[in-house]
Amino acid sequence: MHFQQIRSATALIEFAGVRFLVDPMLAPMGTYKEVPFTSSTGRGVPDCELPCVIEELFKVDAVIVTHLHFDHFDKKAREVLPKELPLFAGNGSEAQSLREAGFKEVRVLEETGSDFKGVTLCKTHCAHGDQNLVTSAFYARTGVSAAACGVIFKAPEEPLFYLAGDTIYDAGVKECIERTAPAVVAVNAGGAEFPRGHLLIMNEYDVWALMQDFPDAEVIATHVEGVSHATVTRARLQDFAREHALSRLHIPWDGETLTFKR
Repeated sequence: MHFQQIRSATALIEFAGVRFLVDPMLAPMGTYKEVPFTSSTGRGVPDCELPCVIEELFKVDAVIVTHLHFDHFDKKAREVLPKELPLFAGNGSEAQSLREAGFKEVRVLEETGSDFKGVTLCKTHCAHGDQNLVTSAFYARTGVSAAACGVIFKAPEEPLFYLAGDTIYDAGVKECIERTAPAVVAVNAGGAEFPRGHLLIMNEYDVWALMQDFPDAEVIATHVEGVSHATVTRARLQDFAREHALSRLHIPWDGETLTFKR
């Protein structure tokens, strides 16, 4: 399998010869306002440019949208993605929203698995702030849904791959890894907070705890930088990995491709 970091949570995954675009945020740097009630990088959202020509991201077999927060599927993606591309959504209401945007082939990810060109995709649990009463109250105030999901990728010739999605490291994530035993785990590790001090996704300590529990897994840190409310930088995570001997932690730069074999 090949994992190409694009920007923030946006990635290209080639798995068993099938190419997936994950969570496309495609607008130019600074297009959107900063996330309120929290820390800020001061550069708006996105806080960096795409590392490639946008049309290169359309050369895929399908798009996976783990949830409809604007840093995972933005207005630009809604406008420019070819409407014929198959899209996988995390739930029925988000699938309907994508259909209303003109996408012709929208499928809903299922926990029991969805087959696509020889790849089985299984929806997984996320704790994206909804486990915290303070964050839930702010979600309600701003009209934002806490819904999110991760995805297990399975194919006979590939290492089992778990894209954890927008989640902290909680009992549900741990149970998923124990049950499925993925060889490769991608974690959203930018430490984004909303409101300030309340984690929406993993930070370096979540990553450390996960890797202590599962020392044989290869771990990819994605969704690091790229949004205004991220608190973990690549430099900070690299220093942390060296200090704690996290030799199986991979922290790709935007545009960088990682390859894993079964």
